[in-house]
Amino acid sequence: MFAKIRRLTGIISLSLVLFVSWSSLVFGTEKVNVCNQGDVEVFYASFGVRENFMSASAKIQGLFSIAPGNCRNVVPGGMSDVTVAFFYRDRSGTFGNTVFKVKGDEGSFRTKLSQICVNLEGFRANSTQDHLSLSEFIKIWTPPCLHGYFPAKTSFGVWGESNYIYTIDISPSQDTLIAPFPPLPENEIKTFDDGARHEGH
Repeated sequence: MFAKIRRLTGIISLSLVLFVSWSSLVFGTEKVNVCNQGDVEVFYASFGVRENFMSASAKIQGLFSIAPGNCRNVVPGGMSDVTVAFFYRDRSGTFGNTVFKVKGDEGSFRTKLSQICVNLEGFRANSTQDHLSLSEFIKIWTPPCLHGYFPAKTSFGVWGESNYIYTIDISPSQDTLIAPFPPLPENEIKTFDDGARHEGH
């Protein structure tokens, strides 16, 4: 009787180990902790993808805040690949899209998406819930954008990796002037005699 119980426990334990190992392969730990070392609040939108031998899915969401001195994981829940676009308001009051350069191994911070479509009012979409294939979802959320959404340049991404944790410091400054986002209509961009284009008043 006792021998059977011990053997059954062993089988259950082995099954649990196998399940945990398989789960780790399919649902790894992927984090990109972005830390705001600047003097201004930063907002971000992120596009995440997870592909495995069974399926492929994607999520896009934004905008979320990272206050000065704080860090936040920018990978959408359940995703492994990610690309991120950042925004902040400069000292003049202009809200814009900015690109942060990441120092380090360039191969680790590559992305297939140089731009994603963003709405400043807040948005969230999921390929599974929308019954879209990965390619269909990417097509919708990259330029040309749907009405009410605008193309935002991405800063970096982590693509094609699994089971990673990165911490990335960014240093936005209110003194760095940025172009407005969404972009101004063409009739509000003035061209002067020197050929330069000036946005705003």
